[in-house]
Amino acid sequence: MKNFDVIIIGGGHNGLVAASYLAKKNKKVLLIEKNDNIGGLSEYAESLNCISPIIKKELNINIVSTNHTNHIISLEDNQNHTIVEYNNENLSFLKTNADEHNQQNFLSIINKYKLFSKTLGSFMFNQPPRVKSGNRADIMQLISMGWKIRKLGKRNMRELLRVIGLNIADDLEDNLSNDNLIGLLSHEAVLGTNLGPRSPGSILTLLYKQAINNNIFNLKKIEVIDYINQLEDCCNNHSVEIIKSSKVKKILTQNNCVTGIELQNGDIFESYCVMSNADPKTTYLNLLGAEILDTDFIRRVKNFRNKGNVAKLELVFEKEININGIDKKMYGKFIYAPNIKYIEHAFNANKYNKYSEKPCLEFYINKNILSANVYYVPYVANSHHQENEIIKNCKNVLSKFISDMNVIKENLITPNQMEKKYNISGGHWHHGDLEIDQLLMMRPFYGSAQYSTPINGLYLCSAGTHPGGGLTGINGINAAKKVIGDLK
Repeated sequence: MKNFDVIIIGGGHNGLVAASYLAKKNKKVLLIEKNDNIGGLSEYAESLNCISPIIKKELNINIVSTNHTNHIISLEDNQNHTIVEYNNENLSFLKTNADEHNQQNFLSIINKYKLFSKTLGSFMFNQPPRVKSGNRADIMQLISMGWKIRKLGKRNMRELLRVIGLNIADDLEDNLSNDNLIGLLSHEAVLGTNLGPRSPGSILTLLYKQAINNNIFNLKKIEVIDYINQLEDCCNNHSVEIIKSSKVKKILTQNNCVTGIELQNGDIFESYCVMSNADPKTTYLNLLGAEILDTDFIRRVKNFRNKGNVAKLELVFEKEININGIDKKMYGKFIYAPNIKYIEHAFNANKYNKYSEKPCLEFYINKNILSANVYYVPYVANSHHQENEIIKNCKNVLSKFISDMNVIKENLITPNQMEKKYNISGGHWHHGDLEIDQLLMMRPFYGSAQYSTPINGLYLCSAGTHPGGGLTGINGINAAKKVIGDLK
């Protein structure tokens, strides 16, 4: 049996980051990946706005941004689309039916959210503090968090505290009267969540995602495949042993301490430190086993909300795709969420574990290929949706804007299929909902935050930990630093 300093389960981007960092610190690292290729759900990521400078510095990787000017195109049934240009961190309207007053208010709201998310962003890239630990470092970090909010000034601080628990619909309807602009920002607040525009906390999820991605619209400024390839190269350059096409059967323990892992084929690898890049529920209930956890902790694991509701659709057209009323050379993302009422109706179906016949779409075009995020398509335990019907509903929406709908290939990946392929409980992008009781020092839940677990030597590094989903890699590097500190 081989022995390693650290074994990492899962070759998603967080696992790759953690493996690279630990290997740079002269640890003997093994990384196990279930699938033929590493990268995890990044396979379906169409956008990557930024990479943390911490990752670039620590791993010495250099990712080149694209030279494209990004556009956000919010589609309307009457073909009077809103087009917003994003260039050098500035937003401007190229086309809209909104009057000057609505345009200015829209940009003011963007700036307000940008200010608030920047404050939250200062909390994203470090291990979150423990609230009642009594540890000096935790106390100082909590004081720092409070001070940074206070530095917003009395007016802005009050506004942040006012809106942070509100729903996005109320704030937008108080300041905007244009349905298309309201739908556009509502879409950004709820995509990838189990919230609708009128759900309390939907402003917080928008601010939180903006803080992680450094942009409210999460645009495509970096090629995801380049990012993953460089992370793999970094692992190889530091002698990380990577085993692909191998599924971990069980995390092995003795006397409440990790001793290694066992693969499905019976191979055993020994280590006193195991990091799981699987989601919290999969890690605790499947890989570890509930029998060695206490009853209260099992209850917290089971109560962790992680129902995915976004499907990935790829359509290959016979000819190059043209959107009615849009220059085909325009680069960016298209959104169909025309107003709050439309999004809410789609969300209502999700409440009852059904998909909407009129889905919301976010999609990207590359010549004759259209790649879309479709919501809401909820994960359904022990069942599945009518995939052909979902595709048909999406094509009905797209036919409003694409005259030539001659599709020669179509592929839909539902949350149920994501769960099966990537061993992600609930098929959730972020491995768990980004809501106020599952964020910061409470992510994923009490007793399992700060990347450690009740089992000595077992750590979490996936999107189910702080700061959540996205392709930042911060989860992986924070967990790796925690391991280094504990191994000293």
